[in-house]
Order: sequence, then structure tokens, then C-alpha cells
Amino acid sequence: MSMSDSPPFPFLYLPIHLQERILSLLPISYLLPFLSVSRSFLSLLHSPTFPPPPPDLFFLLFCPVSPPFPSLLSFHASSFRWISLPIPSNSPLSLSRPFATSSSLAVSSFPFTGPLHGCHPTGESLVAARMFSTRPYQQIPPMIRVGDPYVLAVIPVGADAAPSAPSDHFQVIAASSSKGGVFSQVYDSRHGEWVPTGEILCQFVVLGNTALVDRSLYVHAYMPDQLLQFDLILYKWKFIIAMPENMMSSHIFSHNQNIYLVAGFEDLGVISAIRVLLLDWGENREPLGWREISILSERDEVFLGFTGGCCWLFHFEAVDRDGLVCLHNSLTNEILFFDVRDRSWVLIPPCSLASKDTKWYGHATEMGLEVLRPVGA
Repeated sequence: MSMSDSPPFPFLYLPIHLQERILSLLPISYLLPFLSVSRSFLSLLHSPTFPPPPPDLFFLLFCPVSPPFPSLLSFHASSFRWISLPIPSNSPLSLSRPFATSSSLAVSSFPFTGPLHGCHPTGESLVAARMFSTRPYQQIPPMIRVGDPYVLAVIPVGADAAPSAPSDHFQVIAASSSKGGVFSQVYDSRHGEWVPTGEILCQFVVLGNTALVDRSLYVHAYMPDQLLQFDLILYKWKFIIAMPENMMSSHIFSHNQNIYLVAGFEDLGVISAIRVLLLDWGENREPLGWREISILSERDEVFLGFTGGCCWLFHFEAVDRDGLVCLHNSLTNEILFFDVRDRSWVLIPPCSLASKDTKWYGHATEMGLEVLRPVGA
């Protein structure tokens, strides 16, 4: 065989099942360039028999100050590098920041220029879309108008709701203040309607971030600061435990069926230490209390780097996924990671692409097969 007759990619002479097996070991971010290499690779990755690759975790940290959002400045934890990820121009997420994300699913508002059934009075509709996918989004009907409802969480449901092979079904949990306390409601895409799920008989200023364990959603409530539990099967609320005192910033997260709290504790009006606490449980699943598992004090070099060298820290924003917690100093744009698996703190090198024209985005996503699939697949 002459050189001109040689195959451009000898890999393609392997049996199809071996090609699929080899490529499926690569994270999604490494497979995306193959879509433009050749038609052979394109058909291979679009094949319905292509096995789900491992989830590829990205922290979506910065976006333009105002829409449209053509791309997001993201940190790829496994390769420890910054990557600019383009958002498909037909995605609602190119025009609106998500209210909540889970796996690769995001819920956001989508402005419509003309009349459309199901729009809110503001001319916006809630939609669910897959991050970085060209697949059509799903419109969500208006929430039950009790107070001013807001989205707390979106949760994929179904037997195949894993990031690598996501289900098309999901639940959205929302809440609002009412005379009796806090009113909650749930939307299930399998039924297509919002269902009222009762009230929390306590006045909270706001319900904050959430953490999922099994079929329970744990919610950080503010003023008074409490940890709440929402049963996703019975649709019932339960008070779990009070939050520690003297917190200036805080964020709950889950890993391996445990609930954690990362919080900045105040001393003389500034955050003097960032602590990570684990919620201990008794034999009958009663909460025993918060136990410190890691601390970053103002004497630590990493803490000083996170403050930008000024030694003053008043507030941080946070996003978590898969045991990794990303903290953002809103004054200096410094980024700090905590890994609950080895209890390590790592300061991330600044992103050269971030500027005064970008702002905190604060979400995470696991890219799955949906970003490889053509529309309608």
C-alpha cells in the first residue's frame, strides 16, 4: 500500500466496539475536538451505542457583565486550567443566568419578544436546558403566585439521571414568603404542573442554597439561620438544626451522604477564619451537632492569598460539586478551592481572561453525552 493509500487515522481501522470503548474512557472535554476531525469520528460519537464517558466537571465562574453570554470562563478541576466554554447561540442560557443547576441541567428565565402561552407577566418564562447542548429547551409553566416565588433547586429524576446519560425528567423546587411562613411548591416535568407542598411555619428572610442527600433536599434558611429538610417523596418540611453563630458567609454542601457547612466566622467585623463543619447524626438519624473538620485561619498563607494580601475578608460566594467547594472573594476575584475528600485548600491561579467586564457566575456542571448528540437525537 502506498503512502497515499494509507489511512489518515489508523485508529479507525479498529473494530467499532473497540473504538467506542477506547474513546468512552476520555472525558467529554477531550472528545469535543473529535467532532470536527472527520465524518468517521462524528458518526462514531453520534452513535446510539457509544458508551457514556465519565462525567466532566467544570466550575462556571465568570460571565460578561450583561447578556448576551457567548461564553463562560470556567475552571476545569481535573486538568487544573481555565477554559472558555462557548454557549450555543440558540440556548436560553446565552441570554439569562441560571437560577439553579444540577448535573448538566439548568433552570433559567427566558425573555420572549412576543406573546407566548405560559409566560409570566414580565414577559419571561422559566425554561430547563442542558448546559452547552444544542438540544431543545423545555418550557416550564408559571409558578403558583403566592408572594414572590423563587427557584431553590432543580433535580434530575429517573433511573438514568446520571450526568453521563441524563434523564429528560426533572423536578423544580420553589419557595416564597407568605403570611404563615414560607410557602413551597414543586414542578415535576413528568406531570407538567406545579403542586403546592405546604408551608414552613416560621418566618425566614430568605431560603438560601441547597444540598441533596438521597431523596431529601437540605436548605440553608437565613434569619433565623436554620438547616431545613424537604422530603422529595412526601413533600414535607422538617427543622433539622440551628446554624452556628457569628457567621458572615456560609454555604452548605453534600458528599457521600453527609451534610457539610463551609463558613466564614466573624471577629471584629471581618472574617478571621473559614471553617468546614460536618453535621453528625445519631443512630436514629437525629442531628447531634456540627463538628469542625478543617479550618483556614488568617495566619495561613492560603488565607492571606485569598484576601489579596489585604488581610480583610468580609464576604465570599461559593459553588460546590462532587466534594469540591469553590470560594470567590468578591473584592479581589481570588478563587479558593476546598476538597472535602482530602481536606485540602488550594488557591487557584488568576484567570488572565477575567476583567472588569466580567462578573461572578457561580455554577457547576458535569458535561455528559448530550453535548455530543445532534439536535433531535
